Amino acid sequence: MKTLVIIALFATANLGTTLFANPLKEPTAIHADDFKSKVAFHQNNISILWNQYDLSVQRIRNSAGNHADLERDEAYFVAVYQKDIDNNIRVEESKATIAEIKAKYVKEHEQRSAQEARRMATLQTQLKKALEREANALSKTKEAYAGLTAIPAAFSEVENYVNESIERVNLLLADSPETTIAVR
Repeated sequence: MKTLVIIALFATANLGTTLFANPLKEPTAIHADDFKSKVAFHQNNISILWNQYDLSVQRIRNSAGNHADLERDEAYFVAVYQKDIDNNIRVEESKATIAEIKAKYVKEHEQRSAQEARRMATLQTQLKKALEREANALSKTKEAYAGLTAIPAAFSEVENYVNESIERVNLLLADSPETTIAVR
C-alpha cells in the first residue's frame, strides 16, 4: 500500500514538473491575449510601485516635525524676543537669545534633513528591490510565452519601462552616497 502511494506521489510530481516546464505546446490567439494581459499587469505593478514611492516621500516630508513646523516655531520664538527689542526691554539679552534660537533651528533643520535622507534612502532601496523582482517576473513571463510567433510591441515598451525605472532608482540612490551606504 505504501509503495502504491509513493508511486502515485512520484507520478504526480513528475506530471506537474512536465507541465510547468512546457506550459505552451501550441501557441494560439488565446495565449497571445493572455500574454498581453500579463504584460499589462506587470506594467500596472510598476506604476503602482512608483505611486507608492511618491506617496511615501510625501508622507516623510509632511510628517510631524517637518521643515515647515520648524520654521513656524522659530518664527514664533524670534517674534517673542523681537517684541522685547521693539519695546526696549532687555535688548542685548533678546538679541543674544535670538541668535541662539536661530543657531538651534539651523541644527534642527540639518537633523531633519539627515533623518529624511535616511528614510528616503531606505525607501529607494526597497523600491529598487521591488522593481528588480518585477523585472524578473516579467522575464519569466517572456520565457513562459517564448513559443509565440510574434511578441507584441507592448512587451518591449514595458521591458524598457522596467529598465528605465531601475536606472532611475539607481540615480536616486547615487544622489546621496553616504546615506545609502549607511542604510545598506
